[in-house]
Amino acid sequence: MIQKWRIALREAANLSGCHVNDQYETEIVKEIVDTIIRRLNHQPLSVGKNIVGIGVHLEKLKSLMNIELNMVSVVGIYEIGGVGKTTIAKAIYNEISHQYDGSSFLINIKERSKGDILQLQQELLHGILRGKNFKINNVHEGIGMIKRCLSSNRVLVIFDDVDELKQLEYLAEEKDWFHAKSTIIITSRDKHVLAQYGADIPYEVSKLNKEEAIELFSLWAFKQNRPQEVYKNLSYNIIDYANGLPLALKVLGASLCGKKISNWESALCKLKIIPYMEIHNVLRISFDGLDDIDKGIFLDVACFFKGDDKDFVSRILGPHAEHAITTLTDRCLITISKKMLDMHDLIQQMGCEIIRQECPKDLGRRSRLWDSNAYHVLIRNTGTRAIEGLFLDRCKFNPSQLTTESFKEMNKLRLLKIHNLRRKLFLENHLPRDFEFPSYELRYLHWDGYPLESLPMNFHAKNLVELSLRDSNIKQVWRGNKLHDKLRVIDLSHSVHLIRIPDFSSVPKLEILTLEGCVNLELLPRGIYKWKHLQTLSCNGCSKLERFPEIKGNMRELRVLDLSGTAIMDLPSSITHLNGLRTLLLEECSKLHKIPGDICHLSSLKVLNLGLCNLMEGGIPSDICYLSSLRKLNLEGGHFSSIPPTINQLSRLKALNLSHCNNLEQIPELPSCLQLLDAHGSNRTSSRAPYFPLHSLVNCFSWAQVREFRRPFVTFIAGSNGIPEWICHQKSGFKITLKLRWSWYENDDFLGFVLCSLYVPLEIELTKHRGFNCKFNFDDDSAYFYSEFHQFCECCCDEDASSQGCLIYFPKSRIPKRYHSNEWRTLNASFNVYFGIKPVKAARTISQLYNVEVSCDTSSAVEDTNADVERSCDGTSLNIDGNGVDAEDYEMDHMCTDGWSFFANLFIGYAVQDTNFKLNILLEKLVHIKL
Repeated sequence: MIQKWRIALREAANLSGCHVNDQYETEIVKEIVDTIIRRLNHQPLSVGKNIVGIGVHLEKLKSLMNIELNMVSVVGIYEIGGVGKTTIAKAIYNEISHQYDGSSFLINIKERSKGDILQLQQELLHGILRGKNFKINNVHEGIGMIKRCLSSNRVLVIFDDVDELKQLEYLAEEKDWFHAKSTIIITSRDKHVLAQYGADIPYEVSKLNKEEAIELFSLWAFKQNRPQEVYKNLSYNIIDYANGLPLALKVLGASLCGKKISNWESALCKLKIIPYMEIHNVLRISFDGLDDIDKGIFLDVACFFKGDDKDFVSRILGPHAEHAITTLTDRCLITISKKMLDMHDLIQQMGCEIIRQECPKDLGRRSRLWDSNAYHVLIRNTGTRAIEGLFLDRCKFNPSQLTTESFKEMNKLRLLKIHNLRRKLFLENHLPRDFEFPSYELRYLHWDGYPLESLPMNFHAKNLVELSLRDSNIKQVWRGNKLHDKLRVIDLSHSVHLIRIPDFSSVPKLEILTLEGCVNLELLPRGIYKWKHLQTLSCNGCSKLERFPEIKGNMRELRVLDLSGTAIMDLPSSITHLNGLRTLLLEECSKLHKIPGDICHLSSLKVLNLGLCNLMEGGIPSDICYLSSLRKLNLEGGHFSSIPPTINQLSRLKALNLSHCNNLEQIPELPSCLQLLDAHGSNRTSSRAPYFPLHSLVNCFSWAQVREFRRPFVTFIAGSNGIPEWICHQKSGFKITLKLRWSWYENDDFLGFVLCSLYVPLEIELTKHRGFNCKFNFDDDSAYFYSEFHQFCECCCDEDASSQGCLIYFPKSRIPKRYHSNEWRTLNASFNVYFGIKPVKAARTISQLYNVEVSCDTSSAVEDTNADVERSCDGTSLNIDGNGVDAEDYEMDHMCTDGWSFFANLFIGYAVQDTNFKLNILLEKLVHIKL
């Protein structure tokens, strides 16, 4: 023991002392003593066991917090209940609390603030004063002491689980109470509350990723990091259900620990129906904190509108809905992603469970009904005024079972949807002619296959916002001139017996009118221009509609006009009054031979689709250049031999479709902003330019000098019939690899990569459109970056166009920053084709690799390239300019499904430049090799 003391004293003697400078020694000694006592008295908070991923949160939080700044920092930690906010707050408290003069962690503020406020004040002061003696007699005295203590000490205070500012009223009402360099941390489900308090460092707690979720669940279920092999599939199903929520993973893992597989299977089946109650109770806290209106909207979304468009839901649920959805988002009950409402499955189940608990034994007294419960209530006539919403799958019941009594008592009904995803007519199932349903409170009526010829005589839905009667037997929507001044959407698509639509005066605020597939509709109202709020009008497939009415006044709100598949022969000159129009669709208007010059005054137009129209010579006005906002132009199937050269003045044009223009002889110079050109299937009958697309492209790219190759470009072109003879290296698969030169990226002449693929469809086509996708990665890096073409290319199955090529230019500027180095030695590219919405990979790929050499002498460059091809026909690997390609790169990776198969000829190279060489030289090479 004496020896240990000697060593300790020797070490202490060797330590350098503190410089007092102008301070008194007593002050320095006091600081040292206080620091030692603070560290000795520091009692870390328990964060529990089996904590996964906490280190990542701590590092992120510490990187956001700068405790050296001479200001009060307010950190807001927010997310849904059960995600681990309190645990993270405890962990950060344990990490940094010793750096402050005082610290306090007040847990569960929301619940405790309803009770003894004085106790909370005493806890706060106890932490700040480090156990010094003090006494407060009431909350007002406590406020005064807290203000004095907070303003004179540098403190760390954590308020856990706050959902209203008034809960902090007697503790720390404003951050101005605090001394500079103090830190306040607040955890909440509601980020709006954090913003109100002045949180300058918001931190959203992300859910666990897949690996973290597996580890956490396994620690509780198996007391190890990974699932036991026999439980592996069941474990992954439960982990998917928990969706990264730590609370759910912990509770479910612990409840299943040591149980048999049969117990696991039973538990998983129950979870799909009824949520685990311990998890449910935690999530219920978020729901209980809402006001009555927000609770109703939450239940509507949970029961009926999961996955629906945010704007649609706001429109249906009323004027308060937008604010309510924002509130729900702030409380993290609903997340908004790309305008879609997405609810965690656990939360959705919680909402449904709340409805089940409303009246367990009497279905007719629940506020919301769906599926089998709704069906039983309807056929038994047991509905009551408690029912506000009823959704039912049309395929699961027979409408003839409905009677005049089915809806009789539901006079509070707001939402009624009888839907049919199969979209078939059910005209054989008729409702009784005197059939009625309550409509006074109705905001949303959606009835697929509605059997009657009109809505009921007593239909007076003064609150109706959206009416959808798709595939219905409707001939006249309603009888008489009834005013529906809140109605904003009418969808009567595929109502084949419809002969007239409501007069404009009865729906003055109409925004969306969908008449798609109404094949017997011949006329639109003459006063259509009086629909001043109309934004979208779709008459797609109204094959008897021969004219569009004159527009006698400006329709500034109309954004989309779809006349595709109609019998329109011309457009009125008054179309110029559609001065807000952005999308005009005239696809497959077979009687339309030319476009009036008046269309060129639509300065807001972004999309113009004229595919498969019978546009003749001169059918495209030369003034098309005045469409200054045009982004997409589809001229597919036109019968013209040329297009106006003024097209190159369309400075915003991104996509141009000239496919199947059989008489087209050349393409003029194209706009510099163009990113996609589809010219496949064109120029088949002309003998003047048998390889028209590629020859023309050389001229099209004369703008490359100013373009500087900074934008990606894609073009679809027609390939030769069958597989080109010059390709001799054939392997299964859809991938290709290019070995890069040692200075490939730092080379100033390097522009980007050019890839080409050739696809041959099957004889049996399941869909007429396909989309293309090419993804890249360098070396063996697991991360990919994409070149995706959202424009779909029409499939060609006739003998004259049995193959199609896709040429892609991917510029240097679009390569992700992490790859900006010569260290990467190979580029891997793989092609996918989408038929409909399903991705399908090649069953067989025929591959060719080119490493294009820079040369001012085009002819010699072509000869060299062809010579390299010949020397590479050994059937094992390619070695062009020393760049070998292993044949294994092309082996089959994924057999195609759904009856699809295609061949692909893959071409890859990288484009380079010197003072005289531009992309047109590369294209000339493609011409010479007759791709």
